[in-house]
Amino acid sequence: MNNKLNLFVKGILDICFFIGVALELATPFGLKYAVNIVIKFLGETTEYARILDHYAYAVVSIMLVGGSALLILYELRKMMKTVINDDCFVQENVTSLVRMSIYAFVITGLKLLRCFVYFTPASLIVAGVFFFAGLFSKVLSLVFDRAVQYKLENDLTI
Repeated sequence: MNNKLNLFVKGILDICFFIGVALELATPFGLKYAVNIVIKFLGETTEYARILDHYAYAVVSIMLVGGSALLILYELRKMMKTVINDDCFVQENVTSLVRMSIYAFVITGLKLLRCFVYFTPASLIVAGVFFFAGLFSKVLSLVFDRAVQYKLENDLTI
């Protein structure tokens, strides 16, 4: 049962990763279209209309955030392979968790910076979520590092 759940989660991560790659590639072409649809429903006075005033910045910042999110998904997919193989307390997972914390903090910084260019409440919320995700990932990397050390010591005693 556990392995079915692990394979299911890995499948979801794979789907999210490949959809994310497609969205990342579509951003420069589809953002203006998406913003115009939002404006059509919410009106010209919505803060999302300001995206068109800062379109180049919006494309670059969205692609940088999207790239960082894809890197997080990539690291999660690598980690899930070790979980599926029942060998999750390895140094590679510690490295993945540290990288994910860095990517999360990059997203936090980019979203906060965006608030100074054009503000949307979603940017502030996303910044907060990724800040705590970065902290959580950093703490987990320390826990995993300790577990790897215990495992190595235990392997040497046997």
